[in-house]
Amino acid sequence: MTAFTNKYFFLFLIGLFCFNLYSQDTTQSLAFKKNRPVKTNPYFYRPDLSYQLLQQFRLLQEANSGDALAQHELGIRLLLGEGMAADTAQAVKWIRSAADQNLSAAAYNYGILLMNGWGVDWNPFEAFRYFRMAASKGMPQAQYVTGILYTDNLIVPRDWEKAYYFINLAKENGFKVEEDVLNELASRVRPSFIDSIKSGKTIFDQIISKDDVSTKSDLNSSDQSSVEKSLGLSFINFDALEDTSHHEVKDIELINDLTRTDIQNVLDTLKLKNANSLKEIFSSDQINILMELGNYGSPEALTLIGKLYEEGIYFQKNLITAAEYYIRAVRYESFRAPFLLYKLTQKQNFNSLLQREIADKNADAMFVWYGLSRFGYNNEIITNEALRILQSAANLKHIPSMIELGLNYFTGDYSQKNETVAFQIWKEAEQLGSIEATIRIVVGEIFKEQDNNNSKRLVSALINFAEKGSVISQSALGICYLKGIGTGQNKALAVKYFRLAAFRGNRFAYEQLKNLYDELRPPITEFIVN
Repeated sequence: MTAFTNKYFFLFLIGLFCFNLYSQDTTQSLAFKKNRPVKTNPYFYRPDLSYQLLQQFRLLQEANSGDALAQHELGIRLLLGEGMAADTAQAVKWIRSAADQNLSAAAYNYGILLMNGWGVDWNPFEAFRYFRMAASKGMPQAQYVTGILYTDNLIVPRDWEKAYYFINLAKENGFKVEEDVLNELASRVRPSFIDSIKSGKTIFDQIISKDDVSTKSDLNSSDQSSVEKSLGLSFINFDALEDTSHHEVKDIELINDLTRTDIQNVLDTLKLKNANSLKEIFSSDQINILMELGNYGSPEALTLIGKLYEEGIYFQKNLITAAEYYIRAVRYESFRAPFLLYKLTQKQNFNSLLQREIADKNADAMFVWYGLSRFGYNNEIITNEALRILQSAANLKHIPSMIELGLNYFTGDYSQKNETVAFQIWKEAEQLGSIEATIRIVVGEIFKEQDNNNSKRLVSALINFAEKGSVISQSALGICYLKGIGTGQNKALAVKYFRLAAFRGNRFAYEQLKNLYDELRPPITEFIVN
């Protein structure tokens, strides 16, 4: 198990005890009673082993008698190895048995196991049924997850109203839901529908009955981020993959895009959690971290840096450099950068400024000129001319141009396919200190590598890059786990990495996700998606 996988498994275990064992229809864990003494008395002997064996015997008796609470508790103990030898297969058996008796915490936990492929085959469709059942019993975490699964059009058909209903219900039951998530969903549903929910008139009879829904949860620890980390689930505006944002981009949106990525150790250092304005990002340490994220190929960081240059915040205002960062973000399929780049190009005198800088042999301007043609912002530039300009910028050792030129040779876009030339260009950029070039080399080698021992080394490198913000590394890791390149085949991990990349805008990852779900999709109406 890799360090990355260990991190998620650890978060999962934390999540289980933070918010699963205290659901409305279960009691607190027998293994962790709050009233146990902090310190044992040194003058008395307690036969711990005998006591634990007696507890285990009684718990097993109750589980075998069909007690759902005991079955769930026994399953959790076996899963964690608490007081007994860990046994994942037996843990899954008992948790499922409790789930099938409509114990909401067990149903939710079994859904987690199914979604992650832990101790059971990966099956998101079965997981959905268990999440929905727990949601119908009033469990806020399950209500939130069920709502999220109605947004992505992967398991069940996308239904914005059902998504809004369940996520709003989770919030009413004490689950922490970010306002921008609800606001985004609210913008996609009928105002009359929201009014009917507020008045208490709307209930989805075919999904959840009024008698099953608790009006208030006794949950004390409900955290959206814990659920997202345990499942790799977040609200994904998949429509933005085909239809880029056409509204004014707010500072808080750029900040939130970055804080929601799966690079928590970096974000903790960056300290953007409470920032609401780009003007609050002012220290050199923060800027250095942001620049490093950009160099690893984080579309969110690249977009944010572009905005800083455009507005003259921290950096001296420079529209050409701003456009360069936006284009690099577009290359990594940023949601926000396409619209920001378009607005920038419409500014008065931008084109004349760009032409002057190109005449002065400004490599940044040459790269921007190429990028505007490559991504459809300037259809007047012929392909050969755009490529010639990119080649000129690369000859000036402009690293973004070198990486882009290498990519053209590697894919055969804009030039004749030649992987050897691509690697030569990237290695030259790597020698100039580009980590982005290193990532391109590793990803390129993964897809042509036959030596399994070397593939293991490459996968290890990809995990490191992914943890530092590289979206293409996440997507490539999905392929590695799907096909068993440099690692064992693991469909659940492949799905998780594809989701992480798709969440950030990666179209390739999203298409891979759809294919994986379609391969397993049951032939019943409930799960037919367009």
